[in-house]
Amino acid sequence: MAIEADPPAPELGLEARIGVLKALADASRLQVVNALLERPHCAEELAERLGRAPSTVSFHLRKLDEAGLVTKRKTQYYLVYALREDVLRLSLRELVTVPSAGDGPARRRVERARGQVMRSFFRGGVLVQMPKQWRKRRIVLEQFLARFEAGRRYREQEVNAIIQALYPDHCTIRRMLVDEGYMARDGQFYEVIEAGTTMSGAATEAPEAATGTPEATERKAGESTMETRKELKRQYLETPKQAGIFQVKNTVNGKVLLGSSTNLHGPLNKHRFMLSTGGHSNQELQKDWKQHGADAFTFEVLEVVRQKDEPGFSLADELTLLEQIWLEKLSPLAPQGYNTTTRIRE
Repeated sequence: MAIEADPPAPELGLEARIGVLKALADASRLQVVNALLERPHCAEELAERLGRAPSTVSFHLRKLDEAGLVTKRKTQYYLVYALREDVLRLSLRELVTVPSAGDGPARRRVERARGQVMRSFFRGGVLVQMPKQWRKRRIVLEQFLARFEAGRRYREQEVNAIIQALYPDHCTIRRMLVDEGYMARDGQFYEVIEAGTTMSGAATEAPEAATGTPEATERKAGESTMETRKELKRQYLETPKQAGIFQVKNTVNGKVLLGSSTNLHGPLNKHRFMLSTGGHSNQELQKDWKQHGADAFTFEVLEVVRQKDEPGFSLADELTLLEQIWLEKLSPLAPQGYNTTTRIRE
């Protein structure tokens, strides 16, 4: 009797491998996986079995789903989750082996990224929302650029009409096409910029710029500084602020002050400063700081919200889920901890 061989393990890219390892690097998710090893469960069954809140279990199941470790199917009113056997069969060696780089895989990654952007931000070929990330925004702008002919001059009204076929805010898209160097403007005319070419009829540099006069040099230096500032400002605005959970921990008695914020840049420094100056609003924490000294306390970020640049994503909702999980995990309310309420967001 012929023995049927197991199906081959799936080929995972580097990001997918990292996602699997990250998803499993959590004690609560390992408990969920162990329960699913026995048989498929719905979230409510898992919550009862593990003694966790349903929202907490749903959060961990979503993380496992994003990593491709589980499948789900709807049965009556419930979603039933099961482990993906093909992914579980992957050995640790297969997970940690970095795929070889090459033009083919690189091209496929680019195409996958482009396809994901198109699925997330276009509906029926029409743009529904402009991405915030510069990389995704350029992919979107290229869809508009494809509707223009190279070498042809367009009046502004023509440009507006072409843009409006994909997105109603023609002013924003038109400005982006120029700012990102896809098109050049000469008065009321626009033209696609091809590599190594300049726009016909566009204004040329003033004569003194070519002579290297002090005035011209100063003007060009000012323009360069302005461009640098614009680029730095753009990078700052496009850098997502980290939202997540943090703690101030007393290493002597184990008590913690748990907090959350949509921007983790400031809170930890603020708490450290207030404690060092003796002006912290939490009297119990300030008292222990004075008794044990600064070296007895640690300030650390516990978890950061995973940003998703896609329609419908709510950073506030994701942060609320993390708050519930860490409140349940650490139990920081007095007298066990320093928190006086479950409202921990700053």
